[in-house]
Amino acid sequence: MFTRRKILGAGALGAATFALPRMAFAAEKADVVIIGAGLSGLHSAELLRDLGMRVLILEASDRVGGRVQTVQTVDGPIDVGASQIGRSYARVLDACQRYGLKLVSEDRDLLSFGGHIKDTWIDPKTWESNPLNRTVGDERKINPILMGQAVTAKFNPLKEVDDWLDPRFSGYDTSLRELMKRNGYSEAAIELAAFSAPGIGIDETSMLRMWQEETRGGVDRRTGQSPVQHARDHPFGEANDHNMIDGLASTNNIVGGCQQLPLAMAAKLGDAIRLGRKVARIEMTDSGATVTCADGSAVSARFVISAVPFSVLRRVEIVAGRDNPLQRQAISAMPYANTARMYLTAEKPFWKEDGLPPSFSTDGPIGMFWAIDNHTGEGRHRAMVVMVGLVAQAIAKMEHAEAEAFIQNEIVRLRPAAKGLLRLATYKDWMRDPNQLGCGFSLAPGQVNGFARTMTDPWQVMHFAGEHTRRLDFGMESAMESGERVAVEIGARA
Repeated sequence: MFTRRKILGAGALGAATFALPRMAFAAEKADVVIIGAGLSGLHSAELLRDLGMRVLILEASDRVGGRVQTVQTVDGPIDVGASQIGRSYARVLDACQRYGLKLVSEDRDLLSFGGHIKDTWIDPKTWESNPLNRTVGDERKINPILMGQAVTAKFNPLKEVDDWLDPRFSGYDTSLRELMKRNGYSEAAIELAAFSAPGIGIDETSMLRMWQEETRGGVDRRTGQSPVQHARDHPFGEANDHNMIDGLASTNNIVGGCQQLPLAMAAKLGDAIRLGRKVARIEMTDSGATVTCADGSAVSARFVISAVPFSVLRRVEIVAGRDNPLQRQAISAMPYANTARMYLTAEKPFWKEDGLPPSFSTDGPIGMFWAIDNHTGEGRHRAMVVMVGLVAQAIAKMEHAEAEAFIQNEIVRLRPAAKGLLRLATYKDWMRDPNQLGCGFSLAPGQVNGFARTMTDPWQVMHFAGEHTRRLDFGMESAMESGERVAVEIGARA
């Protein structure tokens, strides 16, 4: 990782003289114009300003943070986007320290999980002998709600966090279904994996993309090993290790919500940020660019940083002096995963009445219900309905109010004891957010070999940042990683 000292040591930038494309003299001027005020755009702006560059950030929405968003509810602040900070998140931890933000151990331990498959409740502990279990051999022992994750982990050949981009592993740029077929899994096992596959789905996500995240996650699991180890019993991984090592649990949150971080970064940048500026056109040559917004305003700059998801950038007209077919393909074709979450309060633990597991995963239309431990076992409990992958894409086709009603009705259909006991705190569907159009990048089978290895390369004077341009990290740290990378790239060219 580059340190701020190393970046600043790359060389101070003086006033640059450069040729600008058409409209330059009618536009506001900057050294660098950044599209998007998420963590990556804000972090690159911080570093470039430290180099002495004039930076302007154009943000389409009325807030900063991108997919870091905290919603104020009657139950307190709720992070509906990025929220988890691991012990290995060096850049995020450094930023929190610089801005005086306090971290606390995440209080989101999930109560025990069950499964609801083919409209039948199943106990994972007795699944091996369940008559619904049509898998064969050793497959029968695998928890059905973890089939996709179990197969993914079993065959992961990657040892280093950047191995997923190594051409040595190019033969694995295939789907989970294909991997399972190659290794002789039964059709019943493949069917179970389809509703628990990491990524978008069993056919829609490259194994290299799945393994990138799993391999990087292993770094967090190995960072600050403690005597307490937690077995995975639900599709979203392990329980938080609350043992404090150097003042940190394995998973931490920012007091007041994680949006406190981009807000602090934005306050430092001041009037460099322009909210409500939706970019419509980027026109560039080898020596400069003009970025025009939907409201007719424009900025001319020596460099452009696109720090918005490709799902958003593909709606922007890009006029280039030299075309880049692979980059255009990445922008236009790279899929985006979705996460939709409903945040609820259960007025009392209705699972004690129906005798079913508090939390559950289902092959139906609402994915997972998480009941969160309140550490007393009685009274109110926080809960979430978590929809990912194809389930989340399907729910995103509904209007907001329709989706809310559908989800709550489906919970009550599955768990009649929950009727009248669920209170909505907030709901967020990232696919329906017009400034994000998804929750995280993915790569379809064949796309790592097709363009992923080069899609972060600069295109003329445009550089690419954001979580979707991750190379080594994931989560909030990958956004900060990418902001650092583009700052170094531009510093070296200026």
